Amino acid sequence: MAAMKAKNKVKPTIKRSLKSTSLKAIKNSAADSKTSTDQKIDLKNLKFNTTKDIPISKLMVDQVIGQEDAVNVIKKAANQRRHVLLIGEPGTGKSMLGMALAELLPKEKLVDVLALPNPNDENQPFIRTIEAGKGREVVAKAKFENSGALKTQNIIILILAVLAMVAPWWIRNYYKSDIMFAAFFLGGMIFLAAFIMFINLGKKVGGSNEGIPKLIVDNFDKKHVAFYDATGAHAGALLGDVLHDPFQTFFSTQQLQQVTANGININQISGHVNAAMTKHNKDVLKKVDRNYEAVHLPKDELIILGEQDGQVTPVDVLSVNRYDYDGEIIKIITSENKEIITTPEHKIAIQKTRGTEYVEARNVKKGDEVLSQAEDIIIDEADIIRTFTEEQQALAKSYYEYTDLKKANPSWGYKRIATLMHVSNGRTRWWSDHDSAPYPVQTVNWLKDKGLLPLRADNPNIFLIAKVLGATFGDGGIFDNLNGIFLSSKELDSVKEFGSDIEKIFGLDSNENSRIIEGGEYGHSWCYQNTNRNIIRFFLAVGAPKGNKTKIEIHTPKWVLLDKLLEREFFGSFLGGELGVPTIHKNGKYLTCLEVGITGYPAQRSNRINFLNEVSRFLNKNGIQADSIYEGKTTTKNNTIFRLIIGKKMDNLLSLINNIKINYCPYKVLRLNDTLEKFTKIKHERYKALTSQGFGAEGAMKVLHLSPRALYFILNKEHSADLEVIA
Repeated sequence: MAAMKAKNKVKPTIKRSLKSTSLKAIKNSAADSKTSTDQKIDLKNLKFNTTKDIPISKLMVDQVIGQEDAVNVIKKAANQRRHVLLIGEPGTGKSMLGMALAELLPKEKLVDVLALPNPNDENQPFIRTIEAGKGREVVAKAKFENSGALKTQNIIILILAVLAMVAPWWIRNYYKSDIMFAAFFLGGMIFLAAFIMFINLGKKVGGSNEGIPKLIVDNFDKKHVAFYDATGAHAGALLGDVLHDPFQTFFSTQQLQQVTANGININQISGHVNAAMTKHNKDVLKKVDRNYEAVHLPKDELIILGEQDGQVTPVDVLSVNRYDYDGEIIKIITSENKEIITTPEHKIAIQKTRGTEYVEARNVKKGDEVLSQAEDIIIDEADIIRTFTEEQQALAKSYYEYTDLKKANPSWGYKRIATLMHVSNGRTRWWSDHDSAPYPVQTVNWLKDKGLLPLRADNPNIFLIAKVLGATFGDGGIFDNLNGIFLSSKELDSVKEFGSDIEKIFGLDSNENSRIIEGGEYGHSWCYQNTNRNIIRFFLAVGAPKGNKTKIEIHTPKWVLLDKLLEREFFGSFLGGELGVPTIHKNGKYLTCLEVGITGYPAQRSNRINFLNEVSRFLNKNGIQADSIYEGKTTTKNNTIFRLIIGKKMDNLLSLINNIKINYCPYKVLRLNDTLEKFTKIKHERYKALTSQGFGAEGAMKVLHLSPRALYFILNKEHSADLEVIA
């Protein structure tokens, strides 16, 4: 239950702390904000005959009445170039404040936006921004030039028309032949008509305004930034629906699972909260009500186990809070005698027929199935059954109900059980006479016999499972029709190793349910395939992607992130397929591309960037700089390649070779070591040349972009055997 508790802690803590911070920010802003637009009017001594005599500021921000605090925030946001989120009931002045903010923003930041024709793809015009007010000039100039070209075309048509009319008469007078006249007259008319049609066709295809840019945003003679009021969606659509009560609270003795470099430490929540308050004492936000205190935490200071996408995963705690609580406390005792102590409004995950429901602790009833995730269990029977269709899942549930009734009442016949279950006699009779379970149950039983269900973190094959799983994110995968799990490679030994690992995990005989086929245009590619659907569904359950990965979202299975050795195997297999190995550039000064690339369609852009950020975090943890992502086109229409760029310095290459275990691609390992060998010799020669010219060690290191570690490696290469080649 600890993992589930961790999940419930994260969201409410963030919500409560953010709200407190926002309130305090408004108060501080109101106190500090002073702008030249303030209008101070002596209301006591104000004399006027009509409201026309009352001085009114020309700025809308000074016309707002009743929202003084919000006005100060608006002014300060404009000065500091910050965003403002306005939430409130209709009619409270949100739109007016938005328009007031637009007036305060600097006019010099305005730009005109133009759409220019793209000669290569008319559906993807070029977008350009220019100085505000200049857009009309650009469009007018283009139209003038286009009209000049059109005028030239009209003159040519006029000349051709005159020639077509005059030439036949001249031919007739010269040759004294009516036949020649008729031939030239008809020919001239046909030529003229064809020429005009050609010109008009060109206009239809290219457009009469071809080459003329379109003015999308026109800020000509604008006095302030434009304000667009686009009301339409409810708050849930804007902010995201929240399944958990944002104000739920844990009891102070509740346990928390902290994720560290050395593993997972289990401590009380109160210990972490109190330590954070002491460490960041100057930044603590306080409220008199219930002695409330909260503080925001720096990134990566506190990482705990939470839940995301139905899986246990490390999550970053953004803030913590504490306050005095004088009220009811709910204690829930599970069938395993584990206690959950919380406030009545805290949401508890309950298993229902149609999925998971979050119920307030006060409304949990005896017999409710409280969902928990044991920290050492990765998948169980339910995870395998969920890989089947809904119909098959329902059948499996019915079968388990049948076996439970039969076990509790061995003397009952299949008809009586069928009546109690409200199913046909034929179903229970088949199970009774043939002892044949539904396919999902058969898969579960097969995996249980293999010692893989429930799959625990201490399973002896857990690292092999992570290794094989990582390959399905790269050059491997699972066919969309579930007909096979595969790995493709130019190296025969790699696919053999992949198959051998699967055989070890599931205790298979050599080549059982598998084959290796040769492919590629020239027969230079190999593909291992295993068709055992029990194996395929197992890897689906642990997180393998299914089908064409270019068209689907991919997510790192969170369980591999709980252990650095599991991460090493998983990402090592992924990099074995997707890492671009560098060579020495022709100028000998640096390496060519060192990157990780994956493809995807525009709909997957956010997903691809998130996935590469996880790869980046893994590399950074292992001393490898990789923090920029580049997007480029591929030969496939609308398809994009996303590249994680890895730094090409000597240190990065050393760390990559020494700290990363690249799986299923020994050729890349050899190429990396060969590149390092050549790069080392080049750097060594240049270092000797610089020192002979009078450079000191530090100066030479700066010129060659070397760290002390890299220089030590270069100078001691002949003595070092520490260049670890990881197979």
